[in-house]
Amino acid sequence: MNGGIHLVCGLDTSGRSALLGQYVNAPMHISKPWWDGGLLIVNAINSTAGLFSGDRIESTIEIGAGAQMLLTSASASRAHRMPAGMAAVRQSIRVAKDGWLEMLPAIFIPHAGSDYFQEASVQLEPGARFLWFETFTPGRVASGEAWQFTRFESRFQLASDSRPIARETYSITPDSPSVHAVRNQFPAACHATCYAAGADFPDDLLAAISALHHAECWVGCTRLDAPAIAIRAVAADNIRLTRALTKIRHLIYTAYDRPVPPLRRS
Repeated sequence: MNGGIHLVCGLDTSGRSALLGQYVNAPMHISKPWWDGGLLIVNAINSTAGLFSGDRIESTIEIGAGAQMLLTSASASRAHRMPAGMAAVRQSIRVAKDGWLEMLPAIFIPHAGSDYFQEASVQLEPGARFLWFETFTPGRVASGEAWQFTRFESRFQLASDSRPIARETYSITPDSPSVHAVRNQFPAACHATCYAAGADFPDDLLAAISALHHAECWVGCTRLDAPAIAIRAVAADNIRLTRALTKIRHLIYTAYDRPVPPLRRS
């Protein structure tokens, strides 16, 4: 199945962030947007059981000058068994001057035998602020199905003012030496990546994030060659990972001098 989302968030005639353009094609679906102050909050989901062999999802997100949006999802994303072929998800994101975008999808769960590829390209104009979270679990751990997927491949590129500041490419297969090293420490290891850009993040922030590291959740943080930081976390399970990411998100919002928005309508 070929589907996708095209969202254009800009300022309406009253100066409030709104979806000025949208195109949604099955299996994707978006909820009715709502506001937290001046921030537009949109939930996007795959309306089917998940991704199957041959599925292709293309997403384009555009944030206009001064507009603000949080794009999240209400439930985990899944890739199902694929006897042949693969599923692919591609995202193209652009945030204009003084725009704000947070990407906060729910955790990704690759089922046994799934073959999945994802690619994201992010372009930020000067003054844009951007926050990206991505989380991954090694399978349906509660059912005893961990590290039985075929492949999880990811490509990510972040550029600010047309200058690349982060480029990440990796392919995870359950039998690779790097995965074995993690599995020896955490048999059901859950993984998260975060990028935050557009603010002069103080050293105290990086220290506070790094201080979240402990025996059951490893956390690392580094400054990029721009007003941006990268964070990586690996935890023994999703509960510990979620706790760490909640704290990280609150710390980053404090550095942005913004209130932390709710993820569900009150």
